[in-house]
Amino acid sequence: MSDTTRRPDRQAVLDAERAVNEQYSREVEALLTKQSHRFKQLAVVQSHLWTSASLPQSRIDRGATDAVMGRVALEEGHPYSDSMGSTFYVAGWRIEPKETDGFETVNWAAPIAGLFFEGRSAGHEIASSVIARRSFVLCLDELIDYSDEIETGIADPFGAARRTLEVPAAPRRRPPKVQPAEDARRPPEAQRPKDERRAPDPETVEVDRAPTTKVPGRREADAETDVDAPFSSAAPSESADPPAPTVVGEVAARLENARAADAVVKVMQMPKQGRMGAVLPTMQPDQYQLVAAAGNRGLVVQGQPGTGKTVVAAHRAVYLTSGERKSERIASVGIVGPSDHYVEHVQSIVSELKEGEADIRVWSLPALMQQFARLQSIPKAGPTGRIESSWELGRAISQFVRSMPDRPTTGRMDRRVRRVVDVMKRANASEAGGSETQTWLRSLPGWSGVAGQARYLPMLATIATSLDPGAVGERVDHLIVDEAQDVRSLEWRLLTGSVLEPGGSLSLFGDMNQRRSDWTKPSWQELAEDIEMTDEAGQLEFHELGRSYRSTRQILRFANQLLPRGERGEHALQDGPQPVVLRVAENSRSDAAFDAAIGLTGRHEGMVAIISLVPRLLSNLFRDREWTRGRWQHSWRSRTAEVVILHPDEARGLEFDAAVVVEPGEFPQNVGRQGVLYTSLTRANKELVVVHSRPLPRGLRPPR
Repeated sequence: MSDTTRRPDRQAVLDAERAVNEQYSREVEALLTKQSHRFKQLAVVQSHLWTSASLPQSRIDRGATDAVMGRVALEEGHPYSDSMGSTFYVAGWRIEPKETDGFETVNWAAPIAGLFFEGRSAGHEIASSVIARRSFVLCLDELIDYSDEIETGIADPFGAARRTLEVPAAPRRRPPKVQPAEDARRPPEAQRPKDERRAPDPETVEVDRAPTTKVPGRREADAETDVDAPFSSAAPSESADPPAPTVVGEVAARLENARAADAVVKVMQMPKQGRMGAVLPTMQPDQYQLVAAAGNRGLVVQGQPGTGKTVVAAHRAVYLTSGERKSERIASVGIVGPSDHYVEHVQSIVSELKEGEADIRVWSLPALMQQFARLQSIPKAGPTGRIESSWELGRAISQFVRSMPDRPTTGRMDRRVRRVVDVMKRANASEAGGSETQTWLRSLPGWSGVAGQARYLPMLATIATSLDPGAVGERVDHLIVDEAQDVRSLEWRLLTGSVLEPGGSLSLFGDMNQRRSDWTKPSWQELAEDIEMTDEAGQLEFHELGRSYRSTRQILRFANQLLPRGERGEHALQDGPQPVVLRVAENSRSDAAFDAAIGLTGRHEGMVAIISLVPRLLSNLFRDREWTRGRWQHSWRSRTAEVVILHPDEARGLEFDAAVVVEPGEFPQNVGRQGVLYTSLTRANKELVVVHSRPLPRGLRPPR
């Protein structure tokens, strides 16, 4: 396809599409308002052409997205032109043409929607009839731009169809729907007075070695006149005539085979807001194929940072539970991620897209295990050992609990678990599963130490599920595990034995280069064999995502120094400034991290993070300087900026416009890998600053 044609009437096209989007939004709202008592029984008859069965539409969720995502044009006279027409829109829900003055919308999970994501390469029977696709750029439910892909030789595929639609005049731009100030979906810049939307210049940071540089100051021009300002997530004014998007230079070469390349660039540049944005309009064919892969068998997806693993994982859960899949629909799906921040990151998009009857549960792995054991406080992260990570410990616990003559059966679960721990610490070698395990059990700290450390969470959760298998609740038919390379064997035992239905299937997403422990499996093949995901021939369904949409080439090149030489591919689409490495005196380290973060907030409208092994010290510094608690967990805010401060364990699976990584030389290592540090360095979308007083890890050279 030839990408993105320039037309003098681009504004008129955008206004017409906005009018369609407005009407679609009104029809969705009318459906929900008119039939609010039937949210869980709402039926909209689907035709064979759209869903392969004349069955009711699934229940509608009031949280569903109410914006169109894209549009497909088909050649005149295609096999089903009498019933389908020559163009349709892809959206969260199908609305009948009679309700929309003639334009057709289909659910993004319907089989026909594959034409939008894959074009003529789709497996649908009329794929060869696709002549154009239009991808929209969205901010919340506002349509702010579009990108066309048109087959060679086609003059104006959407023009004729547009003239036949009876759509209302382009509406005046309504402001984006805004929640109260604490809602992380609202762009931070929109909440500040215009003259306060930039942070003051940071204080100068002294450095004590030549190869490092200082943090650049903020832009002098105001965001509304600075042509280099980041792409704003606020909708443009009505009078603005949007330029035809253009991708040039090396970025164009890297995007040569990408779908909707111009829209992809704009979405990549949008400020991060603490939640997954609207990425379906620009989802690439390789990502969509993994979203739509069969749900009744195992799937393993490997990808370097920013390749879209979490995007695919979240949308796969929605897709598998969609009523559009009819007999292949999966009743319940669970998503397991590494932290509560991860849950916040993906929960919003899942809630917006999932159908009302869909059973999708999103957990963080630590919180899930804490729930099993009913612990009253949150255990602290720390290093783990071999025995508390092992499958063997799980077997020993289950056998021990079954054989206990005075097994606790009543009372609060955490007290029952504590009772078992106390008894196991006095067990002999045969009762404990061997002399090595017996020695380890006797070395355990007191209950407050055991319950207060995350390293023991799998053990405590295993005890709880052995005492009461029903404590887990209803199981799921398909389990999606993100950051799967970091799940320990005892945790896999819990997930596959207590969370997943017997005979259920798994989808695993991760990156072995980000592996954080010596006590997890070092390869996908070994892991798949361990949890019985391989077929009779010992094979697994393995896919790799190779293109990074998050970090810049400069950031990846810097972080990739931590990887073995044969694994240092830089498949990033974006370019940006070189990472800044600041070496400072130890007593100036926190101040330097603070100043660096303030400098970054002056250049970026989205999220800025500080990632440190001792986040409390930095939080105290922000509080001492009269910052107040921000809208996100662990964030701090002043009148002009907001910064989130995270431990490396909390930053997994997240992305930020810019990040400050503090003292990388102290980050924990595992044999042959620097997974914790590598993950932290690759969280930034645009800029990275490293602050250190101790030597950098071996091989991590400052950019020159």
